[in-house]
Amino acid sequence: MPFFRRRPTRVNVGRYRPLPPQPIAPIDRVVEEGVLITASSVRMAIKNRVIVGALRDDLKYDAEALGQAAREEFLALAEENVNTAKRLERLGHWAYSVGDANLGDPFVDEEDIDEEHRRRPQVHRALAEALTAEADNPERIRSIVEQARDDAWEEIGRELRARLKNSGYVRADDPKYEKMRAKRIKEFIRTDLARLNVTDD
Repeated sequence: MPFFRRRPTRVNVGRYRPLPPQPIAPIDRVVEEGVLITASSVRMAIKNRVIVGALRDDLKYDAEALGQAAREEFLALAEENVNTAKRLERLGHWAYSVGDANLGDPFVDEEDIDEEHRRRPQVHRALAEALTAEADNPERIRSIVEQARDDAWEEIGRELRARLKNSGYVRADDPKYEKMRAKRIKEFIRTDLARLNVTDD
């Protein structure tokens, strides 16, 4: 039986017309987006700190210490942006004059590329100022710590639910509940109560 190959179906999608070059975003918007991204990064760092403190180091939740840690994260990132601005100012046009990835891009105006590069130190300094302001804003710090705490509890709870689901846990109204009760008690004593380090007076 001969093999017949189907010819691919052609679809007319029209003629390609490139979009006009997009203007660069205002510095204020760039800084605002930078602050949002940084705040998300700080919240993630604090969330991880809560999880590690609770599960590995047996530390109590300390909102004040976490707030100080969040503040230090903001200040460290602000300093990093100041250093970047100084480096770009020192290098001048040599920092970006050769091999720019956007050159030849039909969606980017080359004059805008030059302007974007010229203003990079200014953007980094403005972002550093904004991050310093975030670090000195108690309400902002408190909000980030609370969000990080909630994210941490949710992640810990999700992990516990997954472990319970995979460990043979059954609901109280399940016929197997009473049958497996003794096994669960033994498992609980062996894995959990041993950590209490109970001593006789």
